[in-house]
Amino acid sequence: MNLIETIGYVRTDLQSLHDWTNHQFGMRSMSSSRVAFGRTHKWFGYEVILLKPNAKIKKGHWDARVNRLGDRILPGWDCALLCHYPPGVGMKPHYDHPVFEPLVGLVNIGHATFRIGNQEHKLEDGQVIKFDSSILHELLPVVSERWSLSFRRIKPH
Repeated sequence: MNLIETIGYVRTDLQSLHDWTNHQFGMRSMSSSRVAFGRTHKWFGYEVILLKPNAKIKKGHWDARVNRLGDRILPGWDCALLCHYPPGVGMKPHYDHPVFEPLVGLVNIGHATFRIGNQEHKLEDGQVIKFDSSILHELLPVVSERWSLSFRRIKPH
């Protein structure tokens, strides 16, 4: 059984999506993270500051492109996280913060190797996937520049 589901591909707008990512300002690092080193990020919809045990939630950035993609990929999404990974950067094995519902919808921009459970998946440029973030997962260090835009729902209080 595949632990990720490919739900489509961004094809016709892929170059404009690459251009959009390269013109994002306000990208920040997560210096306190034990999982994501060397990556920068930007929140849309709601920003979730991943403190333990309780996350802090506040208003994030707004972008029409993100809203349209999110509504198609994960209807009812609350937050979208745009991440930039320079060559050599990945994410260590982890489970997502319990503030989120487990289902994640993700647009892969570039190429990457994603490991979830005991499965390894080569992600293609423009591939759109869904996966259960309550299963141990990681991003192997990327060979070339990679971006991702992941959509999540926040659990109701």
